[in-house]
Amino acid sequence: MKKGFLAGFALSLAVVLLPTFYYMDARSSSNRPSANRSSFGSLDPLPVNPAGESAVEPPSGGSAESSSSSSRPQRDPAPPPEPARATREEGRASEIVLLKSPMPDRPGRSILPSRPHSGIQTRVYDPDRIYTLRTAVSHVTLVDLPEEAKEVYVGDSKLFLAEVFGKRVKVKPITYNMDARTNMIIYTLNKRLTFRIVMVPPGKEDDLVTFLMPQEETVVNLNPLKTEIRNSLEAGETKRLADDRLRSLEDAGPTDPFRIDGKTGEISLQFLGFTRSRKDHRIFGLFEVRNAEKTPFRVDRIRLRRYRTSILWEGQKQWDDRTDWETTVNQAVSPGKTKRFLLPVSRVPDAGSRTGIEIEMDGQSGGKGPEIILGDSRGEGH
Repeated sequence: MKKGFLAGFALSLAVVLLPTFYYMDARSSSNRPSANRSSFGSLDPLPVNPAGESAVEPPSGGSAESSSSSSRPQRDPAPPPEPARATREEGRASEIVLLKSPMPDRPGRSILPSRPHSGIQTRVYDPDRIYTLRTAVSHVTLVDLPEEAKEVYVGDSKLFLAEVFGKRVKVKPITYNMDARTNMIIYTLNKRLTFRIVMVPPGKEDDLVTFLMPQEETVVNLNPLKTEIRNSLEAGETKRLADDRLRSLEDAGPTDPFRIDGKTGEISLQFLGFTRSRKDHRIFGLFEVRNAEKTPFRVDRIRLRRYRTSILWEGQKQWDDRTDWETTVNQAVSPGKTKRFLLPVSRVPDAGSRTGIEIEMDGQSGGKGPEIILGDSRGEGH
């Protein structure tokens, strides 16, 4: 009877103490330092046992037993209890906290600041392009042109002000409406530029826009048709300027006067002298034809030549081939009008005691036949 009681008491004591020793061994294992655990592990909450009480350090006597029992290798017969799992989760959370520091987008690559806006722009002139001009309140935008501006047209002059100063055009908004938009067209002597004017915040506007002419080789290679048109326009412009210079020479009169008269009926021919062009230093003989008839007179040809008188035969003319010039005119002189003509010559001939100059004009008027009018520097015209 007594032996049975002792055996049952020993079995009951083993059942009670075995879980206690197991929990104490698990606690001592969780308190050991680990290289994988972060410095934030000391802040983890204490594990809670199944009874709901906090796990505390056992007395000094119990700690010796737990250390001795933990030193012996054991094989866990069951999964780790819940408190140990919670401790591992807390360790993982502490590692995630360390990854919250900013990381670069790519290793070794720095993020550069955006390039600031430059208010000074350079554009290559293209007549078929529409340029955008950015303006801002209380700021002025200047446009430098390759040629002097002749005409400037603004779509809405109540929103934007445009002023011309030679080759420079000043543009300035006179409204505070940021949605204001309009267009502007500038005409120079030979070019046209088209703009779209917009409003932008201060600091984003164009301060100075300079237009340059494209290189000749680039224009020829990329735009042969435009080059041909431009050359034709320049040739026409050159011819027009040359004609204007010739008309000015006709109206200005001779720089070297030398008068010779010739007349037939109501048609008179006068040689006024020689005139020189300051542009290309060309020399012209200046003739004047007056038509006193009631019908138009058409001048067909004008001629000027130099001669010498013969020593042996008085009155005989020996013509100088090097001083003989003529030109085809084919122009009409209205009744009662006077018209001047220029004859290109290579040099100004001289006239002396034995030399002279003769003028000749071929023409016809109305129903009459051809007429020839002559004039001589040594005698009366006939």
